Amino acid sequence: MRIKKIISCVLCAALLLTFLPAPAHAVTLTAINDSILPLDESTMPARLGGETYVPYSVFTTLGVSASENDGVLDLSANGETLSFSTAEGYVYDQNLNSYSTPAYEMNGTVYVPVKLCCAKFGFTYSSLTLQGENVLRVADGSAQSDSAFIAAHTKVIENTIDNYKGSTSESDRSNNTNTNPAPAKPVDNDTIEIPKVEEKPAKKPVRVYLAYYGAPNENTAAVLDNLHDAGRQAAFFLPTDTSKWDDDLVRRIAAEGHTAAFLLQADSKTDGADMLADLAAANERLTLLTGVAARIAANQSGSDALTEAQRSVLIGAGYRLWDAGLDSGDAEKNAAEAYTQTVQYFASTSGVVVVRLHHSKATPRLTEALCSYIGRQGISAGRITYSVAPVNSASDTR
Repeated sequence: MRIKKIISCVLCAALLLTFLPAPAHAVTLTAINDSILPLDESTMPARLGGETYVPYSVFTTLGVSASENDGVLDLSANGETLSFSTAEGYVYDQNLNSYSTPAYEMNGTVYVPVKLCCAKFGFTYSSLTLQGENVLRVADGSAQSDSAFIAAHTKVIENTIDNYKGSTSESDRSNNTNTNPAPAKPVDNDTIEIPKVEEKPAKKPVRVYLAYYGAPNENTAAVLDNLHDAGRQAAFFLPTDTSKWDDDLVRRIAAEGHTAAFLLQADSKTDGADMLADLAAANERLTLLTGVAARIAANQSGSDALTEAQRSVLIGAGYRLWDAGLDSGDAEKNAAEAYTQTVQYFASTSGVVVVRLHHSKATPRLTEALCSYIGRQGISAGRITYSVAPVNSASDTR
């Protein structure tokens, strides 16, 4: 409970900062080569659009040159250049190749995507865990191995975290050893107050798509009710395992004009023929229930987890691949927390946002609140269909 309270405070202070997924409520530090950065809101990595971000100064410390002109941040090293426009939401390299992970202005600086920058400039990154706490490490070839780094910096990491929390590790361990925290009271998502957020944001998405992942369940009827009341349509990515479906809810999804789509569980080793067989079986069941077939698919771990050959097999069979770039957090958070996280992300971008929601207890109330916000802000909200150019983590628009 102690760490949960600390991180709640940090979330409020950081506003747009969403922490890396980690063991429950872990603090995240940033390390450059063999040095650990001071632990505060401006150095903690952010998780935005499914990607890990850090201030661009992390890369200038590693020798990357940076310049800003007319709202465009240029980063250059080793003959490679990346140009980020935070206002327009685009990023391209020196060969005018474009990428799907833009930069964001937060905490008085520009945050850039770790994965893209490391790949372009020849660095490595890793997420290390020490006694439940996370360390994001970005390094060049001169750094120690991760195991040697942890061995050499264990005490420094512990002291940094303890100083941040305002207590010593020994007292924390003593308190935690003999104390069983009381179980958290269940949250009533129907009555929880949705917090006020910035109603005059500097930015807002050019378009938002709502995408519900997973099998419909006892919470889905309320989700559909709220979408109907708001006059919104969405896409529902159903598992290809049809034994998990609620047939009546699947029929209702299609009958109310939403897009029925499929959710694959695949990686780079999954055989293309097996994916097509799963989709064909799911489509057979969907057609039997609704009279329509689905030609939209997503992969649980993202389209970029598939090889180009795998994607070509799916696309060649008539499917278009979509990915949600923003997870609302409704699978783990209550409706108020998920709403705050999602709307704060909306206020940080002027690009297209595909929001991943689920079928949790928080989802109906979150759906209602997001639809209301989208309407108040005049944000264009669309429905994923076959005719719309797909948005995915592989930047594959076929």
